[in-house]
Amino acid sequence: MLRTVTATRAAGRTPVVVFDLDHTLFDNGPRTWAILAEYLDAKGPKEVRSRLDSLPRFNLPYLLKDILRGPLELADPELERALFDYWFARFFQDAWIDRDVPYDGAVAFVQEVFDAGATVVYLTGRDSPNMLIGTAASLRAHGFPVGVAHTALVLKPKFEIPDAEFKKDAVGFIATLGDVVAFLDNEPANCNVAVRAWPRCHALFMDTVRAPGPLDLDPDVATYARYEDP
Repeated sequence: MLRTVTATRAAGRTPVVVFDLDHTLFDNGPRTWAILAEYLDAKGPKEVRSRLDSLPRFNLPYLLKDILRGPLELADPELERALFDYWFARFFQDAWIDRDVPYDGAVAFVQEVFDAGATVVYLTGRDSPNMLIGTAASLRAHGFPVGVAHTALVLKPKFEIPDAEFKKDAVGFIATLGDVVAFLDNEPANCNVAVRAWPRCHALFMDTVRAPGPLDLDPDVATYARYEDP
């Protein structure tokens, strides 16, 4: 990828590299873990809180119900609903984003791409009204290039817009920034949108945590599980 960035610059064009955030650059499992811990610390039950302590904070299942019914062994529908409501009211808010942890090598990889001359675009399904401030602060705190020339942070204007629909609509804007040479995302559907919009780009599926369903990757999408120069 870095060779492509350098070659594009040498040809007098602006290379653009697009990164998703959740489960692409950041593991948001610690955010979910912390929200559940706060509820259980205050309201219990103690045995569920104890099971949470034995649960790893990273690479948690995509769906909260799979955590609650799986390792937490909930059999009480009322408690499950209470935990879900508590989680839902907090997970998509600025105040909890600082629990997220970058994947190993993610910061260095993005910085290397930026230093090579690429415009870095963070394209995320998070929404601007509730998560812009926390997202920008998290990127800055962890050392990602953000808020400077040749970077862009693109969020949904409204929470209710489906992520895939939003990212498809964002393609037009991103295309105005230069030549999209790479696109990294943990959701197959988003990667497929990228290769159709920019057939010559390196579309990389980050094999971390994704929404349930068939993989259905376009054959032109490569799969990666860690940060290195493909």
